[in-house]
Amino acid sequence: MNHFWAMVLFAALVSVALASLGRRSIRARLRYGLWTLAVFLIVAIGVAWLMYPLSR
Repeated sequence: MNHFWAMVLFAALVSVALASLGRRSIRARLRYGLWTLAVFLIVAIGVAWLMYPLSR
């Protein structure tokens, strides 16, 4: 497993946990879980992109 898939797995697990703890209805849980997953991935890829020049 490379870093990208580890990040996706972590983001998915945390999104499921946050959605199940934070919302009441199934529809709201699904919507919130997908939203948090997308935000996690966008932020992580953005931070990685900003840190890329430091790795050289």
